[in-house]
Amino acid sequence: MAYLKWIIKSFQRNLAYRLEYYMSLLNAFLYIVIFTSVWTAIFAEGKNKDGLTREIMVQYAIYATLIKVSVSRARDLIGEKVRSGDIAVELMKPVSLPMIAMADALGSSMFQLFSRVTPLLVLSFFIFDLNMPKGLDLSFFASYVLSFLTFYGLMFTISVSSFFLLDNFGIWILNSALISVLSGAIIPINILPDFAKDIAYMTPYPYLFYLPTMKLIQNTFPFDGALIKQAMAATASVAFSLFLFRVARRRVYIQGG
Repeated sequence: MAYLKWIIKSFQRNLAYRLEYYMSLLNAFLYIVIFTSVWTAIFAEGKNKDGLTREIMVQYAIYATLIKVSVSRARDLIGEKVRSGDIAVELMKPVSLPMIAMADALGSSMFQLFSRVTPLLVLSFFIFDLNMPKGLDLSFFASYVLSFLTFYGLMFTISVSSFFLLDNFGIWILNSALISVLSGAIIPINILPDFAKDIAYMTPYPYLFYLPTMKLIQNTFPFDGALIKQAMAATASVAFSLFLFRVARRRVYIQGG
């Protein structure tokens, strides 16, 4: 019940700041306009050597942006409490901090899904003549959940790094850059050079947005065993973040009663 209440609290917190909501909605819409315009200008009529068309790339730009928007924006929940000193109190509570972080991310993601993705999707159907997704089935939803878990694992790992670093802002910036380049949020992985693909698939980033987006628009995953590999990436991401949290927790010494 404590975690359910935290999910509700996270949802309500996002609902409270209406100006931020409208600005974030406008920001996401501008992303869609920019990326669809870029791919429309770059891709000529017909197919390229990878079998991609202008229509597919426009759909990719829209659906990848919507999937990215639906995933919670990262909150440095642990870092905030470490810097303020409240982490000592939090660690004494009969709740799990990793589960609190999960509930916070889940509540925020639910808000993004209902309040941002839904109106943007409707607008895209009217403005960009968007086609209905072909791959909206159980395997897509499984991929979407695994994408969320991978994202949570990455964000929680960076948040826990505040136990070891004076300031982890640089890691947040680096992670944001890697997401932009390697996650498929902007550029599909399959059109990257071969050496870039090899590097990307050595990281968990392609399993964030590239796989669920390709499944949604083409009704198939881009390579064999993609869902299994995505499950492995999500498991490794979450497991490492929990391991790092256990190590970090041992570094905290609470004095006083």
